[in-house]
Amino acid sequence: MASNITIKVHPLVHMTIVDSYIRITKEATDPNDHKKTLGTLMGFYEKGIVQVTNCYAIPFKEDPEHPEIDDKFNKMMLSIHEQATPHEQPVGWFFTTSDITVSCAVYHDYYTRIISEIPQRRKNVPIILITFDVTLSEENSNSLPMRAFYRTKAGIPGGREPHCAIFNPLRIELSTFEGERATLQFLQKATGSARRGRGITLEDGFKKIEETTDDIIGMLERLLEYVQGVIANGEKPKDILIGRQIKEMLNSCAIHMDTEKIDKLFSNSLRDYLMVQNLTELAKTHLNLHHFAK
Repeated sequence: MASNITIKVHPLVHMTIVDSYIRITKEATDPNDHKKTLGTLMGFYEKGIVQVTNCYAIPFKEDPEHPEIDDKFNKMMLSIHEQATPHEQPVGWFFTTSDITVSCAVYHDYYTRIISEIPQRRKNVPIILITFDVTLSEENSNSLPMRAFYRTKAGIPGGREPHCAIFNPLRIELSTFEGERATLQFLQKATGSARRGRGITLEDGFKKIEETTDDIIGMLERLLEYVQGVIANGEKPKDILIGRQIKEMLNSCAIHMDTEKIDKLFSNSLRDYLMVQNLTELAKTHLNLHHFAK
């Protein structure tokens, strides 16, 4: 049942929603006019899970009588995302509000139609709504003001057709990939430095590679010391679990490859990294020249 699914939202979604809200708030002429943002959620489906990995805001008009959505803009963005990230697909929509409004039914009907027109690998995919209270209107709230819903039809028992719809709450979690986790750790470190009145700079790529390599060498040396202690004189107790983990680690390594092939792979990766770094510096220089030209 769709009510049993879990929604896993990634950090990029939170940041994009907040960023879109801040941008539209800055454009508002009346500071008391609390504008809202609405947009499309991108991600993919798993067994019992909906991974929400990306999103984007779209122009809309919240009118109780005639709510509107910029369908042309939304389809253009869907086409761009399909080319850039073909593994992602629309899974629902978001709305920066603390309550379900009357207009939500119309917006949900729109996304139901849009998603149903896209070829799906699975049948009856759940179309979700995520609300985000960016104004933090709830007092004494220790949890993230984000909720997920799934709409179901309801009606009188014995009736021919349902006459209303209910948005049922779903379980929602914050989820991260390995790269996202590293970025969040850096941002957390930067926040702590800012509070102490100190800045933080991005580490040089080669320096980071050198530090990581030193850490790996240190861990391998400790592992070798443990193995020698077990095999040589029995100074260290045997542990079957550790032995299995070492075996799995060795099987996952490229130990079956020749040294020349490993060196070639490393050289190619290093060459790609240098090319990306040079292109980045070139882009920075171009932006600086464009800025001075203005």
